[in-house]
Order: sequence, then structure tokens, then C-alpha cells
Amino acid sequence: MPRKLLTLCLAAAALVHAADSLSQAAAKRGLRFGAAVQSGYIANDPDYANTLMREFSMIEPEYEMLWSTIHPSLATYNWSGADALVKYAAQSGIPLRADHLVWHSSLPAWLNSLNSSQLSQALHDHIAAVAGRYAGKVWSWEVVNEAVADGGAGLRNSIWSNQPGIGLAGVAWIEQAFRWAHDADPNALLFYNDYNTDDVNPKSDYVYNMVKQMLADGTPIHGVGLQMHLTNNINYPSAAGLEANIKRLTDLGLQVVITEMDVRLPVDSAGNASASDVAIQVQLYTRVVAACIKFPLCTAIQTWGISDLHSWIPGTFPGTGGGLLFDTRYQAKPAYTNVLGALVNTPATIDAEGLVNAASFAGGAVAPGEIVTLYGARFGPASIATLQLDAAGKITSSLANTQLLFDGVPAPVIYALTGQSSFIVPYGVAGRPSTTIQYLYQGAYSNSVTVPVTATAPALFSIDSTGTGPGAILDVAYHLNSTTNPARAGDTVLVFGTGAGALAQSAPDGGLVGATLPAPAAKVTVTIGGKDAAVSYAGGAPGLTNALLQVNVVVPAGLAPGPQPVVLTVGAASSPDKVTLAVQ
Repeated sequence: MPRKLLTLCLAAAALVHAADSLSQAAAKRGLRFGAAVQSGYIANDPDYANTLMREFSMIEPEYEMLWSTIHPSLATYNWSGADALVKYAAQSGIPLRADHLVWHSSLPAWLNSLNSSQLSQALHDHIAAVAGRYAGKVWSWEVVNEAVADGGAGLRNSIWSNQPGIGLAGVAWIEQAFRWAHDADPNALLFYNDYNTDDVNPKSDYVYNMVKQMLADGTPIHGVGLQMHLTNNINYPSAAGLEANIKRLTDLGLQVVITEMDVRLPVDSAGNASASDVAIQVQLYTRVVAACIKFPLCTAIQTWGISDLHSWIPGTFPGTGGGLLFDTRYQAKPAYTNVLGALVNTPATIDAEGLVNAASFAGGAVAPGEIVTLYGARFGPASIATLQLDAAGKITSSLANTQLLFDGVPAPVIYALTGQSSFIVPYGVAGRPSTTIQYLYQGAYSNSVTVPVTATAPALFSIDSTGTGPGAILDVAYHLNSTTNPARAGDTVLVFGTGAGALAQSAPDGGLVGATLPAPAAKVTVTIGGKDAAVSYAGGAPGLTNALLQVNVVVPAGLAPGPQPVVLTVGAASSPDKVTLAVQ
């Protein structure tokens, strides 16, 4: 092994947390790391089963849901292999990606004698039977696989498209398959899947335009699978092209999953690849993982198999092999070490647009003491960690190794979770035109972004955490306001918000309200249904954080029955009129 490669691998290994497996490290990114599997190997190869259980958090049937396997004759279904994998996934508590409801390959011969009308009925019945049997038991379906021609000139000629086809031209036959799959399993995610669509090229352009049209047509499609069967070509996919491709797909609101990754290499008679090719494999695996990490809607990475012992590559591409992360003895390879290192050590990337008010979800600026939520920092605790108090009774500014710095000052942490954490803006930002924020997890600092500071950013909490609809509003007996417990004219109700800005008297960041009830420095007013409402109290809520504002307000007379918008004004800024009070 060349010294450069050995140094690279040792450096990555030194950084990886010893306790992390692929699945554990991916979970801190909000990712699943999966593998295509076979039930027979799970049952009969202990090393295979143990590696799967330790390293992977998602599975896909490698062959056991193919049409030729599961539906070999018109009236015959062979459920045994698929049933075993669905059961394994359920018992293991991991999702299953169900594959290939429709593919031009691996089809039973009995389909060849059918005309278009009969093929359409057969396809409908197959999708209804297979997706219906496992409805509610799988995470997603690869509804259509490899329907686009190589080179991206159009759709592939196939039995489903035009030889003879199911009687629908162009993309319409694909859309029909998706609608049938949705009918059979309405809660599952539905994917289109293809190869050589990883970089920006004519074929991936066609797929992008096709799924964009499907969305415009109202087709129930939720994601695109990039197969990622790679070779020792260091230039494919390029980092820039892969990221651009993932970005344009996720910008449509679609998920992207790396579905079948392997990097096959030329091997000698003993199955060994050259050190230079191993180095290329390391770079390609790391490049793909690094690209996926950057996009929250890139939700999973999956290899096509677990170890080189049971790989499709040598039988399909003679003279090549070694494409997976574990060798024939289930030992981790250099690519594994660097993939794990990328998952564990790559700092999160944040942007200013991801920092919003925790009540209204409005962004653009922050106010002193405002409770905010940061979205998109894709590196953090895999399960939610909730606030803790320090010895002084204040909310801690470090939680589960997670921090958010405002001009270098750590903010109190309400909760921490990969991709979504909540903090309280330090009062020290008051009077500044802007503040620079930086996210920190397990010692890895994100990029820095600058956001404006405003005096106040008032917002009211809703009961369903959307920032709209019925408010988190109580009557004086602390019962929730609702259509069955409406407010009447003259009643006092308690509304809760954040973003009130600086306090009239100094208070510590993350402090809880005690006997002294801190009040905002700015004037507080409220309207209900457009009418001024008398404010009898505006300040801290006893026992809660001083970042939370409680306002006791008297319901004005003359309001129409039903939901009425409540608007909180603090200083010169007002909350959105999206939160309502139920009035009788």
C-alpha cells in the first residue's frame, strides 16, 4: 500500500469514534445506511448476519422481490423470501426499501404472450398484490426501475413502454404505475430508480425533467434513487456534478437515496485490486457520502450487498470485484474507514435561512432572548436530547455535545437533534446590528453565518407547533382554549410567546423565572379579532424560562363567534396574525 494511502487511512481511523458503526454515525446525520440483502445469507451466514445487524440500519431485497422470483406464473406468487425479509426488518426495527415493482428485466416468460390490454391488467394486479400484501410494512417502494434509455434520448424500449406497452404513451405508463402503487400502499414513499444518473449528464437531465413533469401532473412520487454503480474512474461522478444533481432533485421537494452503491475494481486471480485503484475507491465512496451529507433530503445511502463474498460483481463483470466496504472475510476495507470518518468528522453546514423563530417559524433576524430553532445542521444527536439545568438552575448552554454560538457566546439549549435544535438567543446581542452564529457538535465547528439583530421579534405559540391555527392559550383556571372551551367577552386569557427582546431588568441567559417576574423593556399590546384587548400582565411565566413571554389579556366585546386572530405587538414589531383564539 502506498505511503500516502496508508497515512490517509490511519488518519481517518484516528478520528473515528470507536463506538460508532456506519448506522450509528449515519443516524447523527439524520441518515440511514443500508444494504441490499438476501434472506438465505441472513439465515445461514453468521458473519453476514452479524455485520448487517451491527453496521446497517436499512435493508432492500437484493433479488427476492423481483417479478421473476415473486410472481413466476400468472396465478402463482412466491412470498417466502420477501416475507422473511419483511419479518426481519420488523423484528430488527429497521426500515425496508421494497424494490422494483416494475422493471424491464427479470420478468417471467408468461408475460411475453400478453397483448397491451392484458399487460396493463397484469401490471395492475401485480402491483396491487405485492404492494398490497406489504402495505404499511415497508418504508418505500422502487416503483419503476431503469425506464430511461442510456444516453438520455428518451424512454427505454420495453415490454411496459412500447413492446407492446400497456397502452399509454410516454411517461404516462410510469405515472400509472405510481398511481397504482399509491392506491395499494398509500403511506409508503414511492421512488423512481436508475443507473448512470449520478452526475449531471443527458440521462440525469431526462430523469430530472421527467420527475418534474410527474410532480406537475400530480403523480404521487416522493423520491429518486441514484444507483451509484461506479468503477475506478476517478472523474465519475464529479463532486460538483453529483452535488448539483442532488440539489436540483431535492429542490423539487423529492428525497434522494443512494440505492445500490459499489465501486468495482480490476482484480487479479486472487481477487486483489491494486493500491492505486483502492485509493480511487476510497475517494469515490467518500465523495458520495460527503455530497449526501450536504442535503437534508438526501436521506439514505445503501450499498448493493454487504461483503465481497456475496457480490454480484464478479459474475456480471469478470475480472473485476472488491466493490463493497467489507472484504470476503467481512473485514472493513479502507473505504469503510473513510466513509465512517466522513460521517463522524465532517462539520455541519448551516445557513442563515435555517434559523427561525420557534413559534412563528419566521426568520431573517433574531432578537435578544428569542427562542429560535435551527434547521439543517446535519450533524447532531441521533435521538432528541431535552434541556438540562446547571448547578445554578439555568438552562445549560451545551447539551449532548451540541452548542450554538452567538458572537462566540454559547446559547442555552432547549433541545438538540440532528437537523433540528432549539436555542435561546443570548441577551448580549442587544444593540448590535448583527450577530455571527456558529454551530458546534462533538467538537466540530460549522461554517459561520451572520444574521441581523432586531430589538423584538414577537411570535405566539400554537398548540400544534406549526405557528398557525389554535393558539397555546389558557383560561385563568389553566384549561386550554378550544372550541369546547371558548373564551367570552370579559374573560382573561393567558397567551404565550417569545421574541419580546431585552428585559426591563437584567437576567441571565437561560434563567428560570422565580419570585421576580421579568418584564420586557418594550411596550406590549394585543389585539384579538382586530380589536384592542386590555393587557393586565406581560412578563415571565413562573418556573419557565425568561425567554418565554406570558401575556394576560382581557377578551374585548363585540367579537364574532369562532376563531379570531390574536396579534402580539412588542415595541415596533408585531406577530403574524396566524394564531387564533376560540371565541363564543
